[in-house]
Amino acid sequence: MKHLLWSAFPLAALALSGCQSKSDGQSVATVDGQAISTQGLDAELVDAPPGIDRLAYRKTILPQLVDRTLLAHAAQKMGLDKTPEYAARRERQEQKLLVEMLAEKLANTVPVPTVQAVDAYIAAHPYEFAQRQKFYVDQIRFAQPASTEALLSLGQYKTLDALADGLTRNATPFSRDHVLIDSAFLDPAVAAQVAKQPLADPIFLPYKGVYTANAIIQRMPTPIAGNVARGLAGEILRRKAIADAMGQTLQKARKDASITYQPGYKPDGKAPAASKAIQDATDRAPGGAAASSGAGG
Repeated sequence: MKHLLWSAFPLAALALSGCQSKSDGQSVATVDGQAISTQGLDAELVDAPPGIDRLAYRKTILPQLVDRTLLAHAAQKMGLDKTPEYAARRERQEQKLLVEMLAEKLANTVPVPTVQAVDAYIAAHPYEFAQRQKFYVDQIRFAQPASTEALLSLGQYKTLDALADGLTRNATPFSRDHVLIDSAFLDPAVAAQVAKQPLADPIFLPYKGVYTANAIIQRMPTPIAGNVARGLAGEILRRKAIADAMGQTLQKARKDASITYQPGYKPDGKAPAASKAIQDATDRAPGGAAASSGAGG
């Protein structure tokens, strides 16, 4: 399963390098001489719940920002901001922030998907929309078999209980649990396969470096149609366009850059086509309109 939710980026980590640091914008508070600006306070609103009174929320989170500043000062007094570990973490957070801001800037250049593009996407991805289902499954997870033959041999087990017995006899570690799988987050070909799978019959699927055997206990149709579907499809297409723009920027940067590796650190093969940095930044980009010509409404 894939998930679209991403935890908030810790912007405050960048503010730990100077108790007397100056900041642009009107000051709303000072802590031992360090100003907390309106700009800094507004940056915290990225985590504000939807529909909340933002003015009231600012007053709620300001004491939390003061507490965090005090704790940062305490860390500085201990010299933690002078350690190599702090420098490495700070550099990582700064780079992530810059990449996110790049995604936001490129998002402003991405055209709104057309109605035709949105409708075509919906038609091409039925298991995300009209035929979307959620599957409650009994699932066994185990390490990826060493060979294709070893994986195919698992097909002899016609139930999950039989598979569990076989893995136990072979001293193969595994875990077993009941999980919920959403067809909208599966590869389209896999979603079609799962949708046709008889109840209780194991289906083997790779997932994040391991293999899973899944026996469907219950199917729950959860179709999405109409304006809701168009709004979702429009946002998917928009984020794909942002990711494409980020990818083009990365390709140009790779071409123009001079990159050298120390012995033993050079990656094998070509750079991966999909970049986690791009995916993370794209998922954090602000939401936009669904589609032009009324597709979202």
